[in-house]
Amino acid sequence: MNPAIALMNSCAKCGACTVVCPVHRVTGQEAHSARGKLHLALLSDLPGKGAVFEDIFSKCLLCGACASVCPRDIDVCRQVVQSRAAFPAVTGAHGYEKYLARKVLGHPEILAPLRVLGRAGARLLLKYLPEDSGLRLRLALFHQDAGAVPAVENVPAAASGLGLKEGLACFPGCSARYLYPEIISSCDALVAGLGQALSVPEGLSCCGLAAFAAGDRREAERCARNNIAILEQSGGPILVTCASCYAHLCRYGELFVDAPVWRERAEGIKARLVEISCLLDRQSATEAIPTGAASLGTGGKKVRVFYHDPCHLRHGLEGTKITAEPRRVLARHRQLELLELPGGPQCCGQGGLFHISAPEISAVIRDTLAAKVLALNPEVITSTCSGCLMQWRVAVEVAGAASRVRVLHLVELLAELAVEKVNRIEL
Repeated sequence: MNPAIALMNSCAKCGACTVVCPVHRVTGQEAHSARGKLHLALLSDLPGKGAVFEDIFSKCLLCGACASVCPRDIDVCRQVVQSRAAFPAVTGAHGYEKYLARKVLGHPEILAPLRVLGRAGARLLLKYLPEDSGLRLRLALFHQDAGAVPAVENVPAAASGLGLKEGLACFPGCSARYLYPEIISSCDALVAGLGQALSVPEGLSCCGLAAFAAGDRREAERCARNNIAILEQSGGPILVTCASCYAHLCRYGELFVDAPVWRERAEGIKARLVEISCLLDRQSATEAIPTGAASLGTGGKKVRVFYHDPCHLRHGLEGTKITAEPRRVLARHRQLELLELPGGPQCCGQGGLFHISAPEISAVIRDTLAAKVLALNPEVITSTCSGCLMQWRVAVEVAGAASRVRVLHLVELLAELAVEKVNRIEL
């Protein structure tokens, strides 16, 4: 029997996956659960399944929640990706939009002009657009520019403990490099405080996660080969500032099961990867990021911060599950009050390109979570996933909270704290 079919047949039909699936929670449809998809994937000869199956398998965030609770350890995400690989390049109600987005990520430098146009549009148009305007929500991605990025010389120096000799190579991801360069600037300032120079190697491409998730293995492998070759030109640790990129880079070896040389090279890169919150967690409370008294321009009042867990780090493979580290980093700062949801972390509904292929479901997941988080009265929402941050920018705009809640990458927040230049938050 085909190993994939044997794995799908091993499903116990217990329904544990239905309880944790964000999509199933919204639609209530069995086909949208992991159990339902595994069953449908076995029906390879069912007549006329094309468009219906394609739509069902597009309704998956690939968040990994189902796999994390599966008693049989079935990698449901892998099976969904394999099923998508058999579908046309353009499929579903929003197929062309999703296809175009993947093509843009194949040439991420195209995003830089979008940043310029988006920020100009946000400054000029945002206050005139209706609350329910679709353009308003798109411009919301750009209108919350970060505060002043700390000058490198203003960040206290400290030993990193990494034994770096050649500086620190950085894989920032497409979003930070082309849409939100202040993330790189903030990271550069923090790393300089460790006495190291940050460098972003020329020639890096998209990590390939979007292509992989769509079942486009050829493009995913192309991105992986290019990035591996580029990163091999440097030595020492490779700092990754995006949670989704980090999780996918760690799985590069799985793309080359039948190419042992490339698999070995991929594993070599994996051994050098360092996720940003893990790097910062290695510093003691007296090192690079000071932990002084509350002095954030709020009259001594602590700033209420909500940290959003990216699903790729919350449900990732062993070795890529990172949830405690960013909280420890934030907890060192007496200026901050770290908020938590009573029911624990939840998916934001962004899901890479899921928010394009299933915008209605994505919006329900987003707004449901936002209502719970905003009820905690946060002043800053932070994360390490570029996609999650974009989803949160839209969420606070939809909720009418953009004027009182800032959305910042973790390094932006910490870099501002390092020089006590957090922008004053209007209460």
